[in-house]
Amino acid sequence: MEYTLKRSKRRTLAIHVHPNGTVEVRAPLRLSVREIELFIAAKSDWISQKQVQFAARPVPVLPPLQYADGEFEATARDLVAKWEPRLGVATTFVGFREMSTRWGSCTAKTRRIRLNSALCRAPRECLEYVIVHELAHIREANHSPRFWAIVAQALPDYRERQAKLHQYSAALQSR
Repeated sequence: MEYTLKRSKRRTLAIHVHPNGTVEVRAPLRLSVREIELFIAAKSDWISQKQVQFAARPVPVLPPLQYADGEFEATARDLVAKWEPRLGVATTFVGFREMSTRWGSCTAKTRRIRLNSALCRAPRECLEYVIVHELAHIREANHSPRFWAIVAQALPDYRERQAKLHQYSAALQSR
């Protein structure tokens, strides 16, 4: 079976099947290739099942670009500036990069947020949801009920925005 191996300082072995059917194995640095191969062999039925499930799904159409050249980052920064005082937070950095599994990330301790550059294809309300979500992490670093209360207070319709964004996930991750 073909797979991509990613090693890190993790303690456990994991398999991730992407929507496009590719397999990624995440392993601890010192785990032997033999142990990894045995694990994959033991999980081969599960891997095949996931690949079949993904193949049976309709191929989502990638939405068109929502912003003109350079407009996306400016819009995102404007939204950050709009929401910082409303949420009572301040960022030290707002960055953009391609991410394969996340729409955004936040380092609460340093108040830095990064946004997935693929959000340039998502509607403005989805971009705004991701920004509010990441800014809320500055106040509450986890996904506790307190965190979701902060998000809900800021965006009462966050669940609809989240669902809309989820529709784009498979298309963006299968690029």
